[in-house]
Amino acid sequence: MSFEWGFAPLYRLIGSGAGQRQRRSFTLQLSAFTQNRLLPPPSSRIFAQGRRLFLLGVFSFPLWVKALSILEAKYPSASYVLKQFDIDPAYVRNPSFVDFILRNEARYRRFYENSAKRGKAYIPLFKKLLASGGLSHLFVYMSMTESGFQSYAKSKKKAAGLWQFMAATAKRFKLRVDQEKDERYDPVASTKAAMQYIQALYKMFGKWYLVMMAYNCGEGRLQRAIRRAGSDDFAVLMDDRKAWIPEETRNYLRKIILLSMMGEKIHSSPAKEDRELRRKILPDTEMLVNVYGGTSLERMAKLLRMNVGRLQRLNPQIRGGMIARDLGMTQIFIPADRLGYYRAFYRPPLLREIYRKRGYSRLVAHIVRQGDTLKSVARLYHSTPLDLVVANQLAQPRLRPGSVLMVPVTQRVYESLQKY
Repeated sequence: MSFEWGFAPLYRLIGSGAGQRQRRSFTLQLSAFTQNRLLPPPSSRIFAQGRRLFLLGVFSFPLWVKALSILEAKYPSASYVLKQFDIDPAYVRNPSFVDFILRNEARYRRFYENSAKRGKAYIPLFKKLLASGGLSHLFVYMSMTESGFQSYAKSKKKAAGLWQFMAATAKRFKLRVDQEKDERYDPVASTKAAMQYIQALYKMFGKWYLVMMAYNCGEGRLQRAIRRAGSDDFAVLMDDRKAWIPEETRNYLRKIILLSMMGEKIHSSPAKEDRELRRKILPDTEMLVNVYGGTSLERMAKLLRMNVGRLQRLNPQIRGGMIARDLGMTQIFIPADRLGYYRAFYRPPLLREIYRKRGYSRLVAHIVRQGDTLKSVARLYHSTPLDLVVANQLAQPRLRPGSVLMVPVTQRVYESLQKY
């Protein structure tokens, strides 16, 4: 009897390039008397396998230690991010999470860059809204994970919008979803609905990481997972071997955490690549303005002297390019540099009616001075304070010195002003 004993596997375990060494072998000729004595017993084979695993651990341990130290140095905000989501900061050293980062870091860096460029009009707004509702601004990365800030994002399961709402869930939180308007694509309305949903999930589960899990896999599925696992502990539910929650949900949590750590790093890092990215994702200065129902985006684009396609991209929630009459007043995004055109040329139905009754035909700009009030400015131009409130859509009557107030005037007043 003869057999070969090879050493190549050990070379593969130890040192780089060892796997390329030539396989060495030798042949033993065994007699019938000796062959059973020379074959290692089962316990020896188990010992040999254990030794190989030990050697693998010994030689790979320094690599793991180095990876762990690099991750913690690279993402100094990791502890802050994890605490914000009610996760033990030690999770940054979890082998499964470290492995996830090492395998996906470059890909998600590209995803972050592309998403941040698309969402630069949304990110500051979302953070402001989240903070106003008492939520961590880091939930903005949940929206990034859901949609990549693609305003027309729609999944195979027909979830839609920046927060990927199913139609039934959207209606549950008072979002309008019909042929004329789908508020899942409205950045303000959908974010407010997402905040309500997040807060409702927190009341149900009591931990922010459970909120994110439920948002992805559903409340019922998470509740069943917690019952089966006998625990709602993060480490227990994220166990890849037990798979209490779906793999998609486990990776969903890891992705949000990684993007949050990336985002916090990019916004504060002095590294050249991070500084360059910050310049690219600085938000465009879009603004929200009031528009009355029955107005088309095409007409608004003409008034604003801009391309209708750009206006439509800023307002994907307006289906068919027409704001339905029964909506009354709604809000749309316009570029900040178009605000002057909006104030000068947009006249909602109420304002048009005022113009017709009072004979207004022009708008003039008045620079507010110290001591000016709505009443004093209206008297100066033979107008009324209410006309100024409507024309400028003022939320409060107090005027700020240096600001510009648009004043509706008659042709006679306009001509008299031209003389001075």
